[in-house]
Amino acid sequence: MFRRSIASRLTFLYASIVAVTILLVVLASSIALVAYLHAFEFELMIGKVQQASIIAQNYADSGLPIQQAAPVIVQRLSSLGTRVAVYDEQGSFLAGDSSLHPAALDHLLALRVRALELTNPVTRFPRAFVLPPGTVGPFTGRVPSPRSGVAPIVGGFVALDLSFPLLLASLMPYWIVVIGLAIAAIAIAWFGGRFVATQALRPLNDVTDSLRLLAKGDYNRRSFVMAGGDEIATLTGAYNDAAAAVASAMDERRSTEERMRLFVAEAGHELRTPLTVIGGYIDVLRRGAVEEAKIARQILATMALEKEHMRSLIDRLMRLARLDSEAQPNLETIDVAELLRSQCEAARRFDEQRDVDYAVDGATTVEADRAEIGEAIWNIVENALKYAPDSPVHLEATRNNGHTSIAVRDQGPGMSEPERIHAFERFYRGDQRGEIAGSGLGLAIAKRAVERAGGSIAIDSAPGRGTTVTITL
Repeated sequence: MFRRSIASRLTFLYASIVAVTILLVVLASSIALVAYLHAFEFELMIGKVQQASIIAQNYADSGLPIQQAAPVIVQRLSSLGTRVAVYDEQGSFLAGDSSLHPAALDHLLALRVRALELTNPVTRFPRAFVLPPGTVGPFTGRVPSPRSGVAPIVGGFVALDLSFPLLLASLMPYWIVVIGLAIAAIAIAWFGGRFVATQALRPLNDVTDSLRLLAKGDYNRRSFVMAGGDEIATLTGAYNDAAAAVASAMDERRSTEERMRLFVAEAGHELRTPLTVIGGYIDVLRRGAVEEAKIARQILATMALEKEHMRSLIDRLMRLARLDSEAQPNLETIDVAELLRSQCEAARRFDEQRDVDYAVDGATTVEADRAEIGEAIWNIVENALKYAPDSPVHLEATRNNGHTSIAVRDQGPGMSEPERIHAFERFYRGDQRGEIAGSGLGLAIAKRAVERAGGSIAIDSAPGRGTTVTITL
């Protein structure tokens, strides 16, 4: 099915409105002109009759017989909208329109018959004879037309009639001019409307093209700036918002996919090590080591350690995957002092010989997911316990500029600058980890948990002067 564009339909609408408007103006003006002419028909006829009398009298004074003057009189009196006929004294037709025989002529002929005894009967006739509209001829009984009249002249009569169709025809020059102007106006409206509609709808076409590209997978953000507050500006604004949301979502999706790819690759690498160790020991046991009890016990102990390491790694991977999900954290109001006290108690159970304390200065509560923020702080404390042996661990909460900062500080060997920079990367453990067990996910989990709470985390460390990890909420 053929479908016209909005621009074509708007252009047609513009031109149609202009055409209808012009048509109404022409009709109204024509009706007004016709009504004006109709109102002055009687006066116009009086003028025509008097003009005929004067013209005929001039020819009679020059000695020209009525038979010869009749065609000239007809020619001079005839005009657009006027019919003329000349009759002699007996009522015989001489020139002009033979179909013109008004009731006033019959009346004058009757008067002539009654005035035959007079010496100059014509001089007793009126100079112009026009029956008023709506009156009945006294001798014929016919109702004369208000547009007809008779002028008695020497030797005969001049009959005149204002033809209504011819009066309408007299408007033809006006109609020709107006129709020409109307055609020009419609053409201007068509091309002007086409231009205006095309310009007005250009942003709509641009948005349509961008949506087609979006449907094809091109998620590059495109913005349109529209001046004014019309509907198209509202549409482009809505598109800008939608395009920004889609672009942001696609960037987040690509980032998530990249993180997931790296996560899977790194997780596979980390899990491969304990599995390789366990698989190697199984092969050793199969080759006969199981017959030697001491060696078998050592192998089984090592396998148990690797199993625990793998279970801990899988558990941390699952926690990190949960934190990477789109599920919203369960925010609640947490008492800061109670939170730090529970972390200290857990640290003392982990290492009974370690000096672990906390202090609170101005900080009272924070808004966060208790489980997630607790896990984040514990991972930091656990790192301090493992990588700063025999060093006291201090937890301190302060309030500054409307934010709560929780710092975990140790007096251990500290980190080198490359280690500090990469400390929050997943599976990164640094060059000085030695034989300390770990997965390299503790600080990554802490960072992700703090970000979900709307906070930030930072490390201040240098070789020989300990490490301080600060969470700001």
